[in-house]
Amino acid sequence: MRYGYNGPMATLASEKDLPQNLWQWFKGSWTDRLILLISLIGIFASWQWIHAYVSSGPPMVMIYHDDQLLARYPIPEAGKPIHFHAEGELGDSEILIDANGARFVSSPCSSGYCIAHGQRKEHGDIIACVPNRILIAIEGDSSDALDAIVE
Repeated sequence: MRYGYNGPMATLASEKDLPQNLWQWFKGSWTDRLILLISLIGIFASWQWIHAYVSSGPPMVMIYHDDQLLARYPIPEAGKPIHFHAEGELGDSEILIDANGARFVSSPCSSGYCIAHGQRKEHGDIIACVPNRILIAIEGDSSDALDAIVE
């Protein structure tokens, strides 16, 4: 008794059946091109919708110590500054949030880079005091923000 497949064996395509150049791989009917166009438009529209959904709302100042959220404030109107004191590894960092953005006013770190960094108010901006482990992140509306490639 024989076991196994007794049908015709699969054969490789001959040289004449293979496309002569790469362009022939991309040729297709109008239906193929229409499906491709609709797919690309769908991907682009989905990307725009996700981007708008994630970055919607007013700019918010998020203050972290390590991975713990300490405070969350909207950027206030002119004349109403917010002073926040964040307790870090080295001591107390003072953070000022006003209409111009957020910044470190004082910090116990020896370098002072966080203070020299100045004010930030655009979506995606970050100021960090690494020795004190305090982070200020701006999240929310990205209508005026540049992306990382342009900066």
